Amino acid sequence: MRKLFTAKTHSLMRYKRAMAAFLALAMSISLAACGQNRTSKAADVSAPSVVSSQAVSSAPACIKVTLALSSRTAAPLLGGLYEAEAQGYFAKYGVEVTFRSADSAEKASELAASGTTQFTTAEQSTSFAQALSSGKSLTAVAALLQHSDSGIVIPASKNISRPKQLESVTCQTGSRPVLAAKLLDAVAADGGQSSALIKDTVDTVTTANVVSMLKQGKTACCGSYSWDGLACREANIAANFLFFRDVDAALDDYPLLLAANTSFLKKQPKVAENFLAAAKMGYLYAAAHPENTSKLLCSKIAAVRSQQPLVQRSLTWLAGKYTDNAARWGELDIQRWNRFYGWMNQKKLTPKTIPLSTGVSDAYLP
Repeated sequence: MRKLFTAKTHSLMRYKRAMAAFLALAMSISLAACGQNRTSKAADVSAPSVVSSQAVSSAPACIKVTLALSSRTAAPLLGGLYEAEAQGYFAKYGVEVTFRSADSAEKASELAASGTTQFTTAEQSTSFAQALSSGKSLTAVAALLQHSDSGIVIPASKNISRPKQLESVTCQTGSRPVLAAKLLDAVAADGGQSSALIKDTVDTVTTANVVSMLKQGKTACCGSYSWDGLACREANIAANFLFFRDVDAALDDYPLLLAANTSFLKKQPKVAENFLAAAKMGYLYAAAHPENTSKLLCSKIAAVRSQQPLVQRSLTWLAGKYTDNAARWGELDIQRWNRFYGWMNQKKLTPKTIPLSTGVSDAYLP
């Protein structure tokens, strides 16, 4: 009787081991299928495959989603998203992502709000504020940078070390209303007379002409430190950078958000969770490998193809800013959110009032 029991036990154990091996194989086949779908166009067709074509065709496909990105967004801020794709993190979480380019952040937001794409990136101060003001179906689900890096770039030779010293100074804002309002508020918050400030009439202030204007002797230009400020350092221009948030906490907005179509979130919450889990891994990779990520971005984004040193410098600075002092990656502080939109409403920077405590959720964060 004892021998019979032992034989049955051994038989059962062999069965369990066989089933475990089968399940492991099935999982690897599923992931291989997801990865093959993601990289099929770039794959070497002559390379041997560890999975038969019959097995791949019968494996469940990844969930397909589209991510809209503005061509005007500073490339380093997108590094984690491109790495999530390149390192196979999206595939690992069962999501196949198509990147779609839009001419502006507003158009990218519209694609997601209309349901044409499922995800997008957006700036809290501009494209997302406009979407909320218009009642668009868009929800911010993660912060890609925890604190505002906008401010004023000033040549060190001007000896201006605080905003109140900008009275009667011509400041280039690129005719961007939010930046102009931040500039005036920063000067006033620092005890200066903002009414004496002279704003520019330049329609566009790009990184290239921020450097150029400072070389030409212009006194001050508004921009972001992670790109414009570091571009000056890359060009060996000695400059001071005054962060708006340092003089008024209300100006500490989220520079770049990950947002999703609201209806999609309600129907596919698990897909959103998996997308964000993969994105988090991408940003952790970008933080640890700024050189690799700079090469990837320069190969993917034509606008920065010849600017790898600057892209790498920016990624190196950003490495400690994705999470910063937040409890977790992607966290959105509703008090900061409302404080900034309260300031925007006060300044009437959108056609309609932005509803507070709306269009934001951290429920999908890893």
